[in-house]
Amino acid sequence: MSKFYITCAQGLAPFVKGELLDLGLDAKEEGTGVSFTGEPKDAYRACLWVRCGSRVLLELKTGKFISLDQLHEELSLFSWSTHMKETDTFATKVTTRKAGNIHTHFAALRVKDAIVDYFNELMGTRPNVNLDAPDHRFYLHIDEKQYTLYLDMSGEPLHKRGFRSEQGTAPIKENLAAALLYRSNWPEKAANHEHFIDPLCGAGTILIEAALMARDIAPGLYRNDFGFMRWRRFNASDWEACYQEAKRRATEGEARYQGQLVGVERSSMMIGITKANADRARVLKNMCFKHMPFQDYSRDPALTTGLIVTNPPYGERLGEKETLVETYQDLGDFLKRYEGFTAGVITSSPELGRVMGLRAKKINKFWNGALDCVYLQFEITPEYFVDRKKADANDRRVALETLLEDGGDAFMNRLTKNYKHLAKWAKRQNIEAYRLYDADIPEFNVAIDLYNDQIVIYEYEAPSTVDKKLSEVRFNKVVQLIPHVVDGITPKDIHIKQRAKQRGKRQYEKLSESEGELFPVKEGGAELLVNLTDYLDTGLFLDHREVRMMIGKMAKRKRFLNLFCYTASATVHAANGGALNTLSVDLSRTYLAWADQNLALNGHFDGHALIQADVLKWLKERVEKMRAKPLLKRNEDKFDLIFMDPPTFSNSKRMEDVLDIQRDHIALISDAMRLLAHEGVLLFSTNLRRFKMDSELLEIFDITDISNKTLPEDFKRNPKIRQCFLIKHKINI
Repeated sequence: MSKFYITCAQGLAPFVKGELLDLGLDAKEEGTGVSFTGEPKDAYRACLWVRCGSRVLLELKTGKFISLDQLHEELSLFSWSTHMKETDTFATKVTTRKAGNIHTHFAALRVKDAIVDYFNELMGTRPNVNLDAPDHRFYLHIDEKQYTLYLDMSGEPLHKRGFRSEQGTAPIKENLAAALLYRSNWPEKAANHEHFIDPLCGAGTILIEAALMARDIAPGLYRNDFGFMRWRRFNASDWEACYQEAKRRATEGEARYQGQLVGVERSSMMIGITKANADRARVLKNMCFKHMPFQDYSRDPALTTGLIVTNPPYGERLGEKETLVETYQDLGDFLKRYEGFTAGVITSSPELGRVMGLRAKKINKFWNGALDCVYLQFEITPEYFVDRKKADANDRRVALETLLEDGGDAFMNRLTKNYKHLAKWAKRQNIEAYRLYDADIPEFNVAIDLYNDQIVIYEYEAPSTVDKKLSEVRFNKVVQLIPHVVDGITPKDIHIKQRAKQRGKRQYEKLSESEGELFPVKEGGAELLVNLTDYLDTGLFLDHREVRMMIGKMAKRKRFLNLFCYTASATVHAANGGALNTLSVDLSRTYLAWADQNLALNGHFDGHALIQADVLKWLKERVEKMRAKPLLKRNEDKFDLIFMDPPTFSNSKRMEDVLDIQRDHIALISDAMRLLAHEGVLLFSTNLRRFKMDSELLEIFDITDISNKTLPEDFKRNPKIRQCFLIKHKINI
């Protein structure tokens, strides 16, 4: 008989113990895991059947711990060849508890050295280390003055079931999903053919786990590899007997469950992934999927009783919880339609759980990774319904009083004042996107932009001297106070981003893997597409609005060149203003495609060219091409109006050189002026606040600083946000 130990996430040990007892094993909770005694075949069965555990470990040796040298000496004499061959690979890991100042990585190296020394001494050769995919994993735990050596029988963690080759975003592991289902008595409900629904099924983790339980399918049945298979004492016939027993039970259970398993998910990609994984696990039967937001799913009258379990978003990122209030309210409304069902919702945010309008019958604590979560269990009957209108009104009153404390009232007053003034101004100007607030009060260090009926909040990166917790409290006040000021804004209409110093390609990196929706906003006579979710910037630089308007007024019958064009919003204004033709140059294929959509939205198709190129290189090549022509034909390559708004700094891999605007503006402006017609105008803009125009350029060209003249109304509170210059050729009289 040997002793085994099953590790598990915090809070899951009782469920692991119950599973082992069901297997007929004498199990007891020990530390944060569960131990049992048995034969190797019992460990095989545990690897097959335990749903809530992480690893099955075989205890190899225990002893007193005095020092790492003493540990190395003892382990060098241990009979390692009983468990592995000299040609095998291995990895070691050490954990400690109340063991003093022991560096676990160094301790693991001493265990590794002991294994190597043993084989070198015995056979004159040694096994190699493989940290990624070793044949054997050895764990050593030091608890005060005692050490225990284990061999990992499972190999990969047990939550890797073996059928998930299609990976989606899975914010919950299978072993936690199984624990939630046990806590909600799903095996008993499934035995009575009750139905199961996950209204936010995502990658289908909970849904598939429920199906495996309902059909008595061992969670490890579809794994073709366990650590014990390379163990020198592995008994293949014992394993085959365990495997065949699991196959038999799965076959018998396949037709047993007659209920329906429903997954509701708004992403067709996630549904496809879940279907593929469910098919490999042979649980697709009785499953159905609804491709829609859960708010749009109506109850099937055939679903009379059952269980609803889901893992909604928690809002762990700064400011996100406030944007999820409506989602949780909608989830509560969804659950209320299922009288006769029970439900379970896991969340790390109890305050979000409280807005659902249902009183939880039971509340259990779980850990989802590092997140401290609660599992709210509901009996869906009217006696547990809460009058949410009254509760919400009271909560809003108390919440607002709390928000106005500690400076919140000053922020709200300033935001209200700005909104009243700017909303009227924007309506007169036919503008639907403008800056509402820009760190007007230093303690509330954010920028707030309004895009029609959506809000973008930029949290400026706080200096290290500012307390992070205090900064987070203030930021949360901002998010929660905005709907009290701006008409029609709800938490779901708020998008949160962080403004930090960007370098190189990070300026344009996507913030989200999803494809956010492009929607138009009006700017004078133009309609311009914005995306509020995918990138740090939205596709429209609001502080350049007046410059774009100026370009529109200046562009009639002009040849227009837009350098570093971004999404070509300035080109749209030029085209609207009657430009003869336009040429827009940018390095990003993504933004040029966006630019093409902007032009098409405003009815501009022919005569508006888009070029993907490194602007510095393109300018030099264009100048050289022009110079190669006869003097009288050079004017064909020139432009009457040029706009240049380069990034402050860029080191994109597609560029031949690094762009530093303070250093490189001389070459950029000089080359652009060579392409400017004799009486033409170059508008040069930069957001580098310390920018200083080169004195030699001031001597050569007629340069006028128009920064203040082109400062939009909504940016007058922050006049240093950017500089703009109107540049012409000097006229010799």
